[in-house]
Amino acid sequence: MKGKVIIFLMISSLIAVLSGCAGSRTYLIDVKYVSAKKAPPATEPQKAKVVGICPFEDARKEQPEDSIGIRHRTGKEVDFLKVAGISVSQSITRAVKDYFTGRGFEVTDCKGWDKSPEGLARLPQDLSTVVGGAIESFAIDARSGVVTTEIHYRVKMAVSIGQTKEGKVVIRTVDSAPQTKKISFDPGKVEATLNQTLTEVIESLFK
Repeated sequence: MKGKVIIFLMISSLIAVLSGCAGSRTYLIDVKYVSAKKAPPATEPQKAKVVGICPFEDARKEQPEDSIGIRHRTGKEVDFLKVAGISVSQSITRAVKDYFTGRGFEVTDCKGWDKSPEGLARLPQDLSTVVGGAIESFAIDARSGVVTTEIHYRVKMAVSIGQTKEGKVVIRTVDSAPQTKKISFDPGKVEATLNQTLTEVIESLFK
């Protein structure tokens, strides 16, 4: 048994060294809302409430719009993690829409709200709720050693939730920073952990 462990460590070390010699790679991450919860069935026919979703502002400082992180390898090379196909702002806005759609709301795009109570009066009257927000942090920092990779995640979002009829705005912020330590770097598991963190943040913001 001990011999097998030693062989495994030697192979892992060799793989890590060879990886460190390779050029930089780019990993594309499919960012999305992943909750399995669904809206409860209605007891009688009723019109769905309409929620207006404003584009979420990417408030991260000096970050490319599609960048979400870096993986540092054993040498000086680094790999880049980016959102697949769209920007961070677009992916987060889509995830928030999916949250409300999954709970039985009718979702529509909403632009031009300044997040103030006064601004609610200028919005379409069929909206029951309007949501806007900012992405303050959405990042992955991975550091691969000879055998293990330690990964730090951070998702911090602020939202403004406007109730159009009441003319009130609620402001909330949620910050989550989990970390993992794995034998190897697995982009699929990185994607799953990031999406689970994003899902928990969104659910906390709108609970």
